[in-house]
Amino acid sequence: MRLSRSFLSLLIAALCYSPISWSQSEPAACAVSGEADAALIGLLEAHQHISFSGTLLYEREGSRQFIDVDWSAGSGEARLRRLNRVEDPSTETWTPPAFTAGRFCDLLKFYIPRVEQGRVIAGRATHRLAIQPKDTLRLGYVAEIDRESGLPLAMVTVDPDGKMLERYEFATINLSGINTAYADPQMAVLTEMARADSRGKNVLPGYYVIEGHATPAAFVVSDGLATASVFLEPLLGVTASGEAGVMKGATLTYTRGVPATGQNGVLISVLGEVPLVTARLLADAIRPTSPVP
Repeated sequence: MRLSRSFLSLLIAALCYSPISWSQSEPAACAVSGEADAALIGLLEAHQHISFSGTLLYEREGSRQFIDVDWSAGSGEARLRRLNRVEDPSTETWTPPAFTAGRFCDLLKFYIPRVEQGRVIAGRATHRLAIQPKDTLRLGYVAEIDRESGLPLAMVTVDPDGKMLERYEFATINLSGINTAYADPQMAVLTEMARADSRGKNVLPGYYVIEGHATPAAFVVSDGLATASVFLEPLLGVTASGEAGVMKGATLTYTRGVPATGQNGVLISVLGEVPLVTARLLADAIRPTSPVP
């Protein structure tokens, strides 16, 4: 769809202005204290260092799928085959979120990591890492991470009330590579933080803009674990303003129509693994002002 000049001006205003002002301090190093911190850093860096292939069970809302996964560290893209769908399923590609140890200090402000003895998964010993949010703006996670590589072999995502939203667990897996961050977590944090502050603009407590696109009008926010995409498009005059949200597993789809004085309004859509309250605040944070002259 071709965007009008007025809408492009409106978009510029929306991306450059937020009615909610959150403080954004300069990044500072923080100490890695204990096994739980080390396990969290290992999880954040595992996909950067570890290549793997295997079959996992994925569950949400009573449905179950078996999926073949093939990931090469550094490639930025995984190959998937959904084994339940057809006899000879086609290969899909998937780009996972880019987690890094550079966000570790941010995460400690909003999550509490705890670690304990884990189960044996796909023949490998694990630690169980619980990542509990300190507020209602994010979901919780329980990961069973491989003791040698730090790679999560199973993960459960839970809502703020502790209800399971979705889970996955590897039935078989082959690993290769060495997760240097798991071996020396403090050095991994210092190295990643020294490269660059890639957090971008702070739009909500802990959530930063990490990517933006002009066509289609969209940007991506993350707190270092949770990720959501926000899309903007013209709201047709015949479409009423309002909001709606649907949660499928851990993924929320939220839309809101926002009227604008003297012109078409904007339809704001949020898609990601965030609670409803977070999606609403994201829509508030980028609500457009009057068009830029």
